[in-house]
Amino acid sequence: MKYLFILLSFFLTENGCCNKNNIDQEALSFEYNATSRGLFQQITIDKNKIKTISARGEKPIEKACPDDLWASLVNNLDSLDLKTIENLKAPSDKRLFDGAAHASLSINYKDKTYKSPSFDHGNPPKAIASLVKVIRSAAENIE
Repeated sequence: MKYLFILLSFFLTENGCCNKNNIDQEALSFEYNATSRGLFQQITIDKNKIKTISARGEKPIEKACPDDLWASLVNNLDSLDLKTIENLKAPSDKRLFDGAAHASLSINYKDKTYKSPSFDHGNPPKAIASLVKVIRSAAENIE
């Protein structure tokens, strides 16, 4: 019985995804993309830098990632179940008829990428809304 309990507890701790206490922050990055006919925005953030591209073919603008921004991203990530991100439902569908740009969020952790379905730029699913807000805010401050 003890061995079963030990095995079960080991299994549960290994499969728990990203809690801020045991996450390998060097293996984590966030990417937000928004595109339409007249808009292109790509924001990539890792522990060391923020990189934004505001137009197709432009060189990226890079800046060091402040510790407080990184802490905020990791804290927001702590409340998410990464395995369910691909199943999120967009709260609106304006992007389907050119009413809004298409946007998506990707979270790269180790060798896996967790990508949300497309949603309206400026109106993400509730589960990732605070994370998207922090990412977009960081990009506005870099330009």
